[in-house]
Amino acid sequence: MSETGAAAGAGIVGTALRIVVGACFVGGAVAALTGRLVLAGGGFLAGHTMLAAAAVIQGQRRRSVGLSFSGVGWLLTSLGLALGQQGAGSSLETPLLVGGLGLVAAGTLLLVGPFGG
Repeated sequence: MSETGAAAGAGIVGTALRIVVGACFVGGAVAALTGRLVLAGGGFLAGHTMLAAAAVIQGQRRRSVGLSFSGVGWLLTSLGLALGQQGAGSSLETPLLVGGLGLVAAGTLLLVGPFGG
């Protein structure tokens, strides 16, 4: 395959990946707005995981770790919120929320903070 053909193939794959990642985030947002918090967390985790994999392929390890932390953090946060909505008073609700928000904050710092880049 020529360099032009390889570049065109990579462009198609990149565009397809952007569409799938966008669908994960939009689907997660719609799920969150309709009260399906666990599904929303799963959508956000899937989108962040695909972006993290792309960062690894590009040799951006710190960005990959930040995206991974954020994705897992959003899943844990959504699980904590879902437990809170059930009103069962689960002992896991607060640790899930604190841990999830902590991971989102750590991931964000790795992506854009003084440790990024």
